[in-house]
Amino acid sequence: MPLVSGPVGTLLVAAAVLAAVVIWLFRPQRHPGPRLVGDDGIDREELEAAEREVRELETGQRPDDGFESDDWGPGAARPRPPVRL
Repeated sequence: MPLVSGPVGTLLVAAAVLAAVVIWLFRPQRHPGPRLVGDDGIDREELEAAEREVRELETGQRPDDGFESDDWGPGAARPRPPVRL
């Protein structure tokens, strides 16, 4: 014995499904998302200091010139492959 029989039962099921979808689409959002609330994780003082440092460079000087560190950016030589033992 079918639970829903005839056109009236089918329309009632379709109306219930449609109402559930509409309620689900227009429900209030509980949490707007991590980017829209709270701390964004950016240290503004450090960012401003870095921007100031780049602005104060001489015209011919690149940002990496004069700094002791690994060169990993564009134009860097490829690392040697590991030695097989």
